[in-house]
Amino acid sequence: MSITVKEALSLPDFQQIKLIAGEAGAHRIIKWVTIVEIIEDVTRVQAGEFLITTGYGMEVEENRRRLIDQLANQRLSAIAVHTGFYLKTIHPDLIDAANRYELPLIEIPKHLNFSDVTQTLLGHIVNKNFQNIQITQKVHHELTSLVLSNKGLSAVLATLSKHMEAEVYLYNSLQGCFEGEYIPVELSDWKLAPPAKPTLINDSQFVYPIATDQNYYGYLMVVKHIPLTELDDLLLEQASIVCALEFLKQKTVQEVFLRLQGDFFDELLEQPELDPKYIQEQCYKLNYDSSGEFLIMQLHSTTSESAVLTSFIRYWNMTCKVNILIREKYHSVILLIKLPVNKEERSTMIQTIVQGWKNYAKEPLYIGISDAFQGLNDVSVRAREAKYALQTALLTKKQVLSYREIGAYEALFEMKEMKVDLSKFYSKWLQPLLAYDEKHESYLLNTLECYLQNKTNIKNAAAELFIHRHTLKYRLEKIEEKTGRDLQDAHNLTQFHLAIMAYRLDHSDSSLFY
Repeated sequence: MSITVKEALSLPDFQQIKLIAGEAGAHRIIKWVTIVEIIEDVTRVQAGEFLITTGYGMEVEENRRRLIDQLANQRLSAIAVHTGFYLKTIHPDLIDAANRYELPLIEIPKHLNFSDVTQTLLGHIVNKNFQNIQITQKVHHELTSLVLSNKGLSAVLATLSKHMEAEVYLYNSLQGCFEGEYIPVELSDWKLAPPAKPTLINDSQFVYPIATDQNYYGYLMVVKHIPLTELDDLLLEQASIVCALEFLKQKTVQEVFLRLQGDFFDELLEQPELDPKYIQEQCYKLNYDSSGEFLIMQLHSTTSESAVLTSFIRYWNMTCKVNILIREKYHSVILLIKLPVNKEERSTMIQTIVQGWKNYAKEPLYIGISDAFQGLNDVSVRAREAKYALQTALLTKKQVLSYREIGAYEALFEMKEMKVDLSKFYSKWLQPLLAYDEKHESYLLNTLECYLQNKTNIKNAAAELFIHRHTLKYRLEKIEEKTGRDLQDAHNLTQFHLAIMAYRLDHSDSSLFY
């Protein structure tokens, strides 16, 4: 919408105007022309203005030094001094300061009128404004037509790149790149923090957010090895609006599709005897491949809401491209995952979830995993396996646990679901310890549990409890005294272990699970 100082000086009407200092700043853009005879309040001068002055007051050394520093801070495009009125020549102090600040300093000879300079500059600025508006309208029409004809965001990026003569990449709000694998190194430290406004990353990278008043959708990354022009800014603004509309459309379609997938997953979870033909029809409609092997995974964070977990899984799925169905259940998230054929990919899949969550949130994530299975006819059974595994993970403080690792907990879970009173399995073994701990505010039960978990290793158990070995031995003796059981007897150790498992399960918060 304007011209640079260098372009202005090349105009025919400017042949008698001389650039005498600050040539390194000749690329600065002239946004407007301002005439000030007496410079008193420099804060009224705006960035990008071409300031024309007679230099009144600059003949005084104190004023001269103060004004040039202040004017440089206002980021003017240039200062043009009309000599012959108050200044016969431009003082060397002004020349030195202009070179130091790379601020173009121009001399206008006395015989030229202010109006000649301003008319020439403003005429070119207005003409360029008009040209840029025409180009912007044309590009906006092109981009809008691409979206309306369902050409997609790739076509929008290609058109924008052509008009800007730059590389343009599109990222969604979770920094998933829509085009290629290009990930700017400079953005790696941002993680999930979105750019709130147009931001210059370095000399060649520029970020422009895609957002509305209420929603942030992503950003455009522009790679251009010369400074962006005002036309570039206008084109990015139009492209941002068009991309926001396309994101909004895609979001609406995706929400409907995800709701349908979630409803189908609910049917699989809650109706164990669904017609196989119906399952195949629904998978076809929802573009879900029902062949191969699957597993159920249930995830829970002790502090994050299930919606946060769901957002994280969507983000994770964008990077790993695994075929999943997802459903929020109370305070957890359940996934139906189609397993990759490659065994190595299967083993790293869970690791990427765990590591990704560490980068996404601070609180721990617990994962229960079912056995692998063929087909989708017994999803409800496998979901129960994942639930048992997750509950066991929470009880044992293990971050990831598979169903085949839960051991005796399997029988305890089934008994609890059948309303069996689990206290019968632990009261006669643990009641003396529970009563003593309650009365004396001691930790005999926790001590016994830690001792068993460390396979009766005194040294390791004491280290985990942060107590001296002699203190641990004293507590173990107290446990034997209160229960009347010998802790050297393998049968007693097994019974204590099962009793503690039953006690922990009986006092766990079952409301976390469906």
